[in-house]
Amino acid sequence: MKWQNKGHEFDDLASKYIDIFCRKNNCIYVFGAGVHGQNMVSILDGYHCFERYIDNDERKQEQGVAGKDVISFQDYLEQYKKGIIVIAADEKNIPEIEQQIQRAGLEYGKDFWVHTEFMQEVFPILSLYYFDILYMDLAQICLTERCTLKCRDCAHGCFAVDMDKEDMSLELVKESADIFFSKVDLIREFVLIGGEPFLYKDLELVIEYIGKKYRDKMIVYSITTNGTIRPRETILDLCKEYNVLINISNYSGTVKRLEEQYRQLTEYLGSHQVSYTIGNEQLQWMDYGFQTMDRGGKEEELVRVFDECRTLCREVRGNKYYYCVMARSASENLGMNVGENDYLDLNTLGENEKKKILEFNHGYSEKGYIDMCNHCHGAEAIKYPIPAAIQKTVSKITRGLI
Repeated sequence: MKWQNKGHEFDDLASKYIDIFCRKNNCIYVFGAGVHGQNMVSILDGYHCFERYIDNDERKQEQGVAGKDVISFQDYLEQYKKGIIVIAADEKNIPEIEQQIQRAGLEYGKDFWVHTEFMQEVFPILSLYYFDILYMDLAQICLTERCTLKCRDCAHGCFAVDMDKEDMSLELVKESADIFFSKVDLIREFVLIGGEPFLYKDLELVIEYIGKKYRDKMIVYSITTNGTIRPRETILDLCKEYNVLINISNYSGTVKRLEEQYRQLTEYLGSHQVSYTIGNEQLQWMDYGFQTMDRGGKEEELVRVFDECRTLCREVRGNKYYYCVMARSASENLGMNVGENDYLDLNTLGENEKKKILEFNHGYSEKGYIDMCNHCHGAEAIKYPIPAAIQKTVSKITRGLI
């Protein structure tokens, strides 16, 4: 979307959301006291607007969850019937809960929302305009483009990066965090990524610097790894101190030798009481088409592709704030030189800077697209499945790491 009224694009929508929120007694009920609901409440608690859980599980109603009250939907209707309801449940259960709420005469977008739309579209606007807090979902610092795997179809193009390529300097990493958090008040997840971030020689200094200065601005502070490297104990000590989550991508379905490495790594992390997640086996990726797609640079088409994509993967590099981390890294790593100026300069925003960042996060920019959209399948990438993590070569560095 092209900026038409920069710094004021959401004024009318914000008035609508604030009106609903105030008429609903400035409180939110979370329907679903499972993982999704608890994650959402960890954010809402800081705003002091979470009222109660609603859940159909009678055991949870009797016992509560993590010290929070849980009521039935019938109790909500009979005793409370105030507050916005946000459904925070597994995707397969959401339609049934929606029907349950609608049968009671409540309307979507007025009385209730589903958590994905609410937390990504509605809440950031309400957060800034009502609470004066710039909240966003996800942002990353890419410490290195080097990787221990050479995945043929890597969406970041890391297979094309030599192991002797220079990483982001420690000074630039610190500058990136300082500038970002001077603007952003709260983020759901802040991620250190690569390439493979455990290759970064100053990782301890990065974890400590960001953790010490900005941990209270992050709900989740994480590192995403391919699981091929056993991190140093000094790294794990800092991960434990600053509650850093290690997210392990699971490519064992394609790269069979990784299965044992993952077993050893998770055992190692567990023995050091470091929080981690390991994904399900990724057998398929999506082909974004970076190396083959050419849309001919038609503006109308590029705007359409961009608006339909709505990726959440922001990246900060110094004062440069990129909408799509894959677009930046793939262009650079593959030598495409596309979209070098497709970023928001966090140092030159001027008046209403937080509202401009909010708008950028929601897809507003001067052009209404980024140049890499010309070489990307965008949201339609799902129609182009490819095998995950097929290796171009067996990198020497992956042998014997764990």
